[in-house]
Formats: sequence, structure tokens, C-alpha cells
Amino acid sequence: MILLREPLLHFAVMGAILFGGYSWLNDRRIEATAAEPIRIGEGDVRWLKQTWSSQWLREPTADELKGLVDDLLNEKVMAREAQEMGLEQDDTIIRRRLAQKLKFLVEDTAQLADPTEAELRQFYAANPAHFETPGKLSFRQVYFNPEHRKDAAADATAALGALSANTEDGSTAGDRLLFGDSFADTDELALSGMFGADFARAVFALEAGGWQGPMKSGYGFHLVFVTQRTATALKPFETVRDAVLSEWRSAKQTEFSRDYLIALRNKYGVELDDTTKAVLGPEPAPKVATQ
Repeated sequence: MILLREPLLHFAVMGAILFGGYSWLNDRRIEATAAEPIRIGEGDVRWLKQTWSSQWLREPTADELKGLVDDLLNEKVMAREAQEMGLEQDDTIIRRRLAQKLKFLVEDTAQLADPTEAELRQFYAANPAHFETPGKLSFRQVYFNPEHRKDAAADATAALGALSANTEDGSTAGDRLLFGDSFADTDELALSGMFGADFARAVFALEAGGWQGPMKSGYGFHLVFVTQRTATALKPFETVRDAVLSEWRSAKQTEFSRDYLIALRNKYGVELDDTTKAVLGPEPAPKVATQ
């Protein structure tokens, strides 16, 4: 049972299935001739009906279904002829579509066994930021508008010296701001959306009590008085267990897919010119496959 949980075993099995299946299909394609018939069966007709119904919210009529089957047959015949002519070679759209189909196949194949409770708790402990209640703070601010002042930063600095360190009322010292002067129980993400990430990060680094600044935002300069802080808190595991399991599955699937792509690069070999290496940066390319 322990072996069933080994990621390397899953990867090896998946690789064998995909590579073996590809080889079989490729051999079949090579052996296929123009005499091999185009086949359309019950599954195709059912799929056509379902696709039509999901789009038009009703079953297709007999004539409409006949037209759908005719279209599919024509599509398959033309696709076969295009392959015979080699038209799929070096076609960007076809290449992307094939890569997309393989990606979906890999994602479907990479269904790992659920983790043990210990593994799930370990993942929870290693990724606390994903399962936290964000910290919040309440503050007042005095705004200095650079469009209305010759030197808004200097005015903010002068006002800071004039404000009493133990008062929160600085409303008469600055300019009007659409968002207002007082903010209660605001988290960093919300503050970032209003004033920008740099301003939000700087405000959340402040201690409570006393006017501080000037701090620059996308609107101008601010003096800030933090009145209350609520620390970030990790949610109890029992309340977020489903979310932890979902994140674990997503992380493992991403890891699995990355390992598979690295294996493919190693299998086929990768050669990069200097321009491409400059674009990709200092990370080493996968090893070139050897015979």
C-alpha cells in the first residue's frame, strides 16, 4: 500500500501509459492506408446531440441531426486528406491543439491517491499563508494633493511636525480625499486596491499610535495614524481541511505535470541558441537526450 502513494511510481506508470499509448497509436497511423474507412458510430451521434442540446437547450430535429452527422463526416474526410498531404506539419494552430490535448490527458492521468492525514497536516503547516485570516488595521490619514500644492511632500513633512503625537485629529491639515480620512478593519489586499501595493505594505509595517509619514501613494502623500491592529491568524485545520486537500491536489498535479514535461524535454533533447538562452535566463535547460 505504501508503494501506491509514491509519486515516482505514479510518474513511472503514467509515463509508461502515455509513451506506450503514443507508440501504439503512432504505429497504427503508419500502418493505416487510405483504404481504412472513416468510422462514425453511436458515441459520435450521442456527442453531437449533447453538444447541440447544451448550446440550443433542446434536442436536434431529425434534419438537424442529419446535418450534424454530415458535417462531422466531411470534417473527418477532409482531416484525413489533409494528413495524407502533410498539411498538419509545422502548423501553429494544430501544434497548440495537440499540446493542449496531451496536457488534458496528463492532468487526467495524474490523479494521485489522497494523502494521509499526517501528509495533509504537513502541507497545511508548510503553507500557512494559504489558510490564514488576513491581518487588519484601522487608521486615519491626512492627504496632501500634489495637483493642488507646489510641494506636497514638504507640506506633509511640515504638518507632521505640527501635529500632536497623541491626537488622531488631523483633518484640517490636509486635502479632501474621495475615500475619506478614516478606515476601519481594512486588510492589506483591500488597501492595496485603493492606494497601491507599496502604500499598503508601508502602512501595514507601522506600529499603532502616533502620526507617521509622509507616505506616497498613487494619489499623493499621506500622514497616517494607526489606531488598532488585528494580527494575521492561521485558521484551525479542522475548519479548512477541504481547502487544504484541494490545494494539496493542485500542488501535486502541478508538480507531476512539471516532472512529466522535464522528462519529455530530456527524451527529445533541447537545443537553444544564444538569443533563446538570453530570453529564458540563467536557469539551465534540461539535459539533451543521448542515444
